[in-house]
Amino acid sequence: MGKKKRNKSRARVMAAKKRLMKPDDYFRHGPIEMARFGKFIFSQSNLSKDQFEEMQNKLVERFPEVCREIDDKISEIVTLIRKLPPGELLKRAYWEMAARHINKKSEVDIGFDEALSLRMIDYIQSVIASVQPEDKVDTQVAEDQWRDLRALVEALFSQLNLEYQICLTAFNRRVPGYNQDFEEYYFKAQVYWCNIRGRRYLVHQIPFFRDVLSPHNEVLNELYGISADELLDALKQIQDSLTLGFGKLMEDMHQFRQATTTKLEEKIQAVDLMVHDNLCDLMTTIIEENGWEDWKADIFGRFAGLDLFDLEKITKLPKVLLDLLSWEPGQETDFLKEGEYKGWPLRIWPIFKRPFIKLKGRYYCFELFSLYDNLYRTIQHVILQIKPEYRQIWNDKQQELSERIPLQLLGRLLPGATVLNSIYYFWHASPGKSKGWCEADALLIYEDHLFIIEIKAGAFTYTPPATDFQAYIESLKNLVIKPAEQGKRFLEYLRSDKEVLLYDSYHTEIGKISRGDFEHVTICAVTLDPFTELAAQVQHLKQIGIDVGAQPIWSISIDDLRVYADIFDNPLVFLHFVEERMRAFQSELIQTEDEIDHLGLYLKHNIYTQYAKELDPEGKIIWHGYRSVIDRYFTEKIHDQNTICQLKQEMPTRLKEIIDFLSASNKPKRRKVSSTILDTAGEWRENITSGIDDLLKQQSIFGKAKPLSTYGGTTVTIFCWQQGLLERNRDLALDHARAAMLITQDKERLLLELTFDDSNNLLDVNYSFIRLEDIPMSDIDRLKALGETIRLKRIEKAKKLHGEIGRNHYCPCGSGKKYKRCCLV
Repeated sequence: MGKKKRNKSRARVMAAKKRLMKPDDYFRHGPIEMARFGKFIFSQSNLSKDQFEEMQNKLVERFPEVCREIDDKISEIVTLIRKLPPGELLKRAYWEMAARHINKKSEVDIGFDEALSLRMIDYIQSVIASVQPEDKVDTQVAEDQWRDLRALVEALFSQLNLEYQICLTAFNRRVPGYNQDFEEYYFKAQVYWCNIRGRRYLVHQIPFFRDVLSPHNEVLNELYGISADELLDALKQIQDSLTLGFGKLMEDMHQFRQATTTKLEEKIQAVDLMVHDNLCDLMTTIIEENGWEDWKADIFGRFAGLDLFDLEKITKLPKVLLDLLSWEPGQETDFLKEGEYKGWPLRIWPIFKRPFIKLKGRYYCFELFSLYDNLYRTIQHVILQIKPEYRQIWNDKQQELSERIPLQLLGRLLPGATVLNSIYYFWHASPGKSKGWCEADALLIYEDHLFIIEIKAGAFTYTPPATDFQAYIESLKNLVIKPAEQGKRFLEYLRSDKEVLLYDSYHTEIGKISRGDFEHVTICAVTLDPFTELAAQVQHLKQIGIDVGAQPIWSISIDDLRVYADIFDNPLVFLHFVEERMRAFQSELIQTEDEIDHLGLYLKHNIYTQYAKELDPEGKIIWHGYRSVIDRYFTEKIHDQNTICQLKQEMPTRLKEIIDFLSASNKPKRRKVSSTILDTAGEWRENITSGIDDLLKQQSIFGKAKPLSTYGGTTVTIFCWQQGLLERNRDLALDHARAAMLITQDKERLLLELTFDDSNNLLDVNYSFIRLEDIPMSDIDRLKALGETIRLKRIEKAKKLHGEIGRNHYCPCGSGKKYKRCCLV
């Protein structure tokens, strides 16, 4: 980086510091600087070009040594695990993980130690499944053994996630055809593979599996003697045991202690203690007399034993299925097979293929995320393994549910929407080809929004990116580019004429549709498999050969839609979010790591694309922690299903009252009215609300209508009518709004007329969008005179309130210009 560029970057960072006072966090290591301001992070390097190249050369030299060091660490881990008791080791790992995750309700709360505690389960279980234990295994895990193993795993993942990746990138820079953008996503894909777990919120796991496994109820019964509902019950029992089991154990221990202590006190009062050797014998007698032996054994088994994880104790899963979902120690042969990445987390982990571990004839589950993340494809595998002829039936059912579920979820978000399934139309299958029959999976119409929905039921690649990154690219192309192209094809057809014909699968005409009926058209590519870390960045992937074009594409998984369906309770607010989400597609400044980050940004900043633009960053912004409030809500729902969703934008009561009224009505153009109001920023929202309340109060005193107008980006004129005091006068409101437009030369203005009862409760909302070009010429002179009167009154009022108007202040007439360039002239 040249000196001029560095100085410019430094100036931008300093300017940001000045605007925001000081960073919340600041880090500097050598030439690298990082500063966090609220929820976004700036970073920069101060290396010169020569310094940078010198550093790169050293990293290339270091690369083979780093690989050897990783191999050595894995070898030490394997050696240590071979002589440790696997059940005790995984139990210790689970309890440490549970302790570290207490009160951790959001992804942003998870630090390195918390993430490491998960690797001490899933990676260790994978190694256990891959290595034969020694002939003589220790009976316990000694403290020093645990400490050494934890240190080795920590060092392995630290080196793999950071130093190895830095050296690998430096090494790849020397390869002809090196592409920096490609390398960035290659790095991200590897880091996601090794570290990211939990594809969906826990509260959504059972609903997801109910949707995708219920269609296979018959074959599950046939092959394994278990119904889909019974399998779901088992999953719920496993989830409860691994998430709520500790709390339940503490409650049971407390009750047991209370019961036995009460009986002990009674015994002490009734019996001569000299008869008994000690209190322990007395307690044993009490337990036996009351028949509490099983109660004691149950608590002891969960606390000191492995009963909390024992699948035959907590579920009724059949052994034949448990065998297919479990590894015995040393049974898996691929993970530690000789070759590149032997035992590295960059290979397919055994726990990804089989989530359970079988020890001494018992089946155990210690880790929930790997179970849920891979279970759907694992169940598919164990069914087709025994009954390969079921493959086509599986695919057909998968296609059907993949098309049904998104529309059900969108139906919850947009109740009453018109849905057209499997639409056929006669158009060019691809540019330059002759016309033929084409299909759109579904069209969804709500107000002036049209969703072109293309659904892909295929699986995202299961191969690791380190060994087959091209498969990642091909998966993205299949799950994103293909539906994007299909959606754009229908959009081209829609734009081809004022009105186009729609057909069913028999090519019988079923209706017509016109592009002019829709202000917003959204191409929505929905997938069954979640891959939100990359899908959320789909518009920025063209550097690696995934170019969806300039037309905004909303690439989203069924899991993301399920989140939105739980949070949005107003269809008009959801549509406003979709509008902003599509603006974010076109912004180079909005690059998030997850689809849900967009929701977090919207809840916090509303028009977050404008917020990003106003930050005026030099380079990329890391949007950090925006999904945390969403994470916390869904974590709380695990403990209390009746938790009320408070995830809303800050919206004053009057504004919410208007939006809710519009949502409940069936008036045309209500979506446009709602979006116009929701486009206003926080200060304007407060001004509108306080302005309405002030108008109602003043009108009650003076008995005269007083309008309220906004200017600038969002132009609205509001009239408040009051039953029994000020009845609606449409002509008065229209004249005033038009006169205001002539002052400011607005192209369009929303006239919003609110009717209240005598207790100031909203009764009705009337509205119209008036355009400057539609004002009759015969009314221009009269309205200009009215506008001049309005302008003079505003200036006079401003002078009374504030004294002299500053030359550089915005003119009180509402033009949006500075006073010196407007009414001062």
